[in-house]
Amino acid sequence: MQILVAPNGRTWNPHSRDFFKYFGFFGKNTDFVSHSVQNLGFSIIETFPSHTRIRFQPALFPTACLHRVIEIILTRPRQRFVLERIGSLFAPLEVFQNRHDAIARLRALQAATPADMASPVAPTIIPLSMDRIGAPKRAGLQTALTAWRRANRHATTRNMAKIAQDPTFGGGGLTWMPGGDRCLVEAWPQTYERHSGISYEKFLGQDIRDLPDADYMIPTTRAYFTAAASREPRLELIEALMTGTDGARFWCRYERLVLPWRTSPSDTFICSVPLVRLLRRV
Repeated sequence: MQILVAPNGRTWNPHSRDFFKYFGFFGKNTDFVSHSVQNLGFSIIETFPSHTRIRFQPALFPTACLHRVIEIILTRPRQRFVLERIGSLFAPLEVFQNRHDAIARLRALQAATPADMASPVAPTIIPLSMDRIGAPKRAGLQTALTAWRRANRHATTRNMAKIAQDPTFGGGGLTWMPGGDRCLVEAWPQTYERHSGISYEKFLGQDIRDLPDADYMIPTTRAYFTAAASREPRLELIEALMTGTDGARFWCRYERLVLPWRTSPSDTFICSVPLVRLLRRV
């Protein structure tokens, strides 16, 4: 199977009539796939019985294309990935036995695209099926989900401080959503000492939209509103550029389980249980 990913993230069947119409007629012997990858910023994903191959041109690999490639390979059944860089005399092949290593390498090579030299502030957020939570590597998320279900998805306001401190539920990161239309910081993650260079205690009770790094916080808390409205948990993969307490920038890829706690017909508390997959210095 072949999937062609356009620079804007749109996917194409490279053998479809719509794809040929998109390009127009080049002649009988034109290799549309190689032409689009080498010259136009496309990438091609091919699935074989033993591996998944990704062909791309690092100097023409826009962020939107990279994000869709990541989204697609997360669903691939094969763990072995072959990356083929084209656009040079020799096309280097790199083989990865782990999809997270392959994603990290794609991210590093994509930095060669001139228009994308500045790292994007907005995070990449990919919804995941809740069926994935049964995997052994997500045992901590499964424990949190089981405890949440055992509590019948309901808590009292008196219990929320205890939930915020419980490592089962992520050890913090609790928000209060009065009326379902606001998202207020109820408790900060216990691993935080400072937030954007300021003591985290200053932000307790503030709306997420008023925090200094709203470009990161607003997209990542959209799932809170969805979970509060549906009263159902959500599982997501997030990749974002972050700043440590020492001021160093790093990429963090993590999964998180979003759990809504109903305290009244109009109020919901949300806790976020993280599972870090990769940390990489910029």
